[in-house]
Amino acid sequence: MKRIFSILTPVLFALILSLFCYGCQKESVLYTGFDVELLEVDVEKQTIRVRDLREEGKTFGQDCTLDCSELTERGYILYVNYDTSEETYLSLSDLQPGDELFLSIHESELAKVKSGKARLYGIQLGTQRLS
Repeated sequence: MKRIFSILTPVLFALILSLFCYGCQKESVLYTGFDVELLEVDVEKQTIRVRDLREEGKTFGQDCTLDCSELTERGYILYVNYDTSEETYLSLSDLQPGDELFLSIHESELAKVKSGKARLYGIQLGTQRLS
């Protein structure tokens, strides 16, 4: 019995320690509300080109390509009618150049913006043109 206990104690300790460490992983912060203008939509490549509309702290600059492939799988392109508060989910093909968009992107993806490899988490169409 002592032998079994001496073998199981380190194994259980290691298991508890690994579960504790797994629970302490750093969360990826989600940033929302980046105000951009849509320049181009490429439905085939599942990308969009945008330019930053903010005056200060421009994250996306004057021309930035963003990956929307995961976004289209989850269906996180949203349109909210400001008058009725009605929500409609859109596809990339519903977006048009000149649309104002509000982007959501994880902190880990912000570092990839300059390389054109950043993946978006969500898009909200800000332009009120759908009925």
